[in-house]
Amino acid sequence: MTREEIEKKIHWNIIFWIAGLVNMGAMLPQLYQTVKTRNVEGISLEMFIIFFFLQLAFGLQGFFRHDKVQTASMGLGAVVTVVIIGLVFFLREGG
Repeated sequence: MTREEIEKKIHWNIIFWIAGLVNMGAMLPQLYQTVKTRNVEGISLEMFIIFFFLQLAFGLQGFFRHDKVQTASMGLGAVVTVVIIGLVFFLREGG
């Protein structure tokens, strides 16, 4: 069995969409908590910056390979992550 046949049998595109939504959704509780409490103590800004660049890189890879699923899921995840990064900078400056 070829990998293309396996991909069709396991519906890889659906699995990848779900993984992409989980990627974006994983950041939403942090975003909600940050907006709700305006408390950024204990948030590792470095981790979010690294995570943003990883999401951006994989989003661009999807764009250049014409993979809409990868582009959208990584792109949306990067947007949520960059909003969290911006909030951390804003709130740490007394915002």
